[in-house]
Amino acid sequence: MLMPLPFHAQSIAESIYQTLDQASMTRGFASLAIPGGRSPSAVLTHLASIMETHVRDRLHLFWVDERAVPVGHEDRNDLTTLAAWERGGALPAHVHSMPADRSDLEKAAQEYTETLTSVCKDHPLDVCLLGIGEDGHIASLFPDHESLNELDSVFAIYDSPKKPAQRLSLSLAVLNRCKHCHILALGEAKGHVYEAIRLHGQSKSYPVSLLHEEHCAWYLDEAALSVCNLNN
Repeated sequence: MLMPLPFHAQSIAESIYQTLDQASMTRGFASLAIPGGRSPSAVLTHLASIMETHVRDRLHLFWVDERAVPVGHEDRNDLTTLAAWERGGALPAHVHSMPADRSDLEKAAQEYTETLTSVCKDHPLDVCLLGIGEDGHIASLFPDHESLNELDSVFAIYDSPKKPAQRLSLSLAVLNRCKHCHILALGEAKGHVYEAIRLHGQSKSYPVSLLHEEHCAWYLDEAALSVCNLNN
């Protein structure tokens, strides 16, 4: 398993920006998928603050998962992350929020799949920014859940162990195709997840461990690093 890097929001944002800048100049568009939660906020704010117009105008912003609640609801992942982005600067020209507010989640998943396909064509996502749960989940991919075997790019989940039970999520297959995954592990509990994976390897009990490590960079804050024995 790759050694972790210290969490510095500015350096992570700059690394992401370099990838997006190169993609936008080479192909004429770039793609970034982000999570909900508090972990990505500082990274997104700084990323927005350094993003030049030529990248912003070509950037397509996606989410790795979304809760099935109405648009504007305080539990929506896009609400907090867009607010964090706007604290740093203007939003990307192309913002693709997940339609998890729809009554038909199967149709919503198909619609988001079609959006991904239309935007990215045959290219994988350029960057995924991922937070992890204290149980090692990523997106709405939970430990030992049947959704870890999902083959569709976007799928509906109806029995999430975390509320709300209904959600939309990118699949592990999509995340594993992504060119660069930046994993944020902030706090002691997330440090224990990293340490368990480092010592024991891949396991469906820790979904984040199923990501292809050659595409991943781990970032741990001081609290997470404090529970890791990296010399062992």
